[in-house]
Amino acid sequence: MNYEERKRIIAKWLFDFLKRYEAPSHHDQNASREEMLLMVEDINSECPSTNEGGLKWLLDETAKYVRKNQVSRRWPTIHMFVKGVRENREKIKPELLESPIELSKGLNVDQINARRIKNREPVPEIYVSGKWAQKLIDQNLITEDDLKPYRN
Repeated sequence: MNYEERKRIIAKWLFDFLKRYEAPSHHDQNASREEMLLMVEDINSECPSTNEGGLKWLLDETAKYVRKNQVSRRWPTIHMFVKGVRENREKIKPELLESPIELSKGLNVDQINARRIKNREPVPEIYVSGKWAQKLIDQNLITEDDLKPYRN
């Protein structure tokens, strides 16, 4: 998952979670929105690279942690969320973690674009279909599954 996908998932989760709590009384609508954006950024910065299932599991566990430790009905602090992520991030099943592609010291264009595909970043169209995509697959830099999001 790329950075923006993670932020989108975390933002939706956080918005749904905070519905059950009262926003701080000193916050107007803009301040609440800004606080939520900061929460999303800080939660995201503590999450390991994982697939969507791993991220959702981690967020569910973080929600449990916050519910058990939050003493008021006001929004939990950013610190509370970060602490919840830190408590649970080491418990994500290894198969849900995304491992980075090992790149040699002499990076070449194929390796760079394979890494971008693995991270769901933009790549030239020639690396999504045709002989260049097949070349990356043949070199075991990517799989057909890595290309599916680009082809949909």
